[in-house]
Amino acid sequence: MFKRIYLSLLSLLVLGIAPSVVLGQQEPQITLNMFNHMAVNPGYAGLRDAICVTGIVREQWLGIEDAEGTKVSPQTFIFSGDAPVRILRGGVSATVMQDKIGYFRDVYVKLGYAYNRPVAGGEIGIGFNVGFLNKSLDFNKLKPVDGGDPLLSGGNESTMFTDLAFGAFYLEPNGLFLGLSATQLLEGSRQLGTAAGSPEFKLRRHYYATAGYEISWIRNPAYVLIPSAFVKYDGTTIQADLNARLEYNRKFWGGLTYRFQETAAVMLGFYMKDISFGYAYDIPLSKIGGAGSHEVMLRYCFKLELEKSKRSFRNTRFL
Repeated sequence: MFKRIYLSLLSLLVLGIAPSVVLGQQEPQITLNMFNHMAVNPGYAGLRDAICVTGIVREQWLGIEDAEGTKVSPQTFIFSGDAPVRILRGGVSATVMQDKIGYFRDVYVKLGYAYNRPVAGGEIGIGFNVGFLNKSLDFNKLKPVDGGDPLLSGGNESTMFTDLAFGAFYLEPNGLFLGLSATQLLEGSRQLGTAAGSPEFKLRRHYYATAGYEISWIRNPAYVLIPSAFVKYDGTTIQADLNARLEYNRKFWGGLTYRFQETAAVMLGFYMKDISFGYAYDIPLSKIGGAGSHEVMLRYCFKLELEKSKRSFRNTRFL
């Protein structure tokens, strides 16, 4: 019953948003979103009962350059890790992310905690994180037309934001997963630059929802199909990814992703003991797309088997 309810909600969610999907989020988008839960949902920390470190590199819209031939296409680096901490009844997490678009550079650092609790055959994590965002713009790279402009002069200007995120994630071993989260809750506003009239940036609150389920073939359990959806909303626009992955023998996998009105992507990867590898190539469906986008993911998970401390007792029969 629990699975049926949430699968029905997933179907309604996807059908309901499909006609109105458009583009435009402040936070970077990731095609391999099924391996990037930790970066957008602090409730995911500690649910895998292992220490996991994940790195993702994304090169978006290759081939886009400015008038001087300088590469200005978006580039994203994400490094995240989480670990269960029994004494805290949950998990802790850390994420470092850099997102570069043209002459803008955003660097995020997020530290979080999630409380984990068994629920309905799986485990739910409810957590939060504290984030620090450094946003910078290299004014030296801006070339004004017809003379100088005081707003477009100067060096590398930057400003700092402090923010919060909250999320909940439900995970069943080899089964259902569901996640809801919100980032940039404080919606901070800062001026970038010291000159009068410098641009002011306001962070938008972002909402994320994800859901998926593992389907095994009865006749051949070596094959597992994992359909999933990932939805992003910033208060103005909605963007959705529909994913389908097929795993073979828990060693190799391949899949497809469709991002409404923007991208179709091909994915492939493999598992080797504690290491996971994934690659995705985005085929642009819009006029802005360059030569497509490339994405690489590498993950390492390991369990710490702590040796139980030896306990000694005094025999009261002997001194």
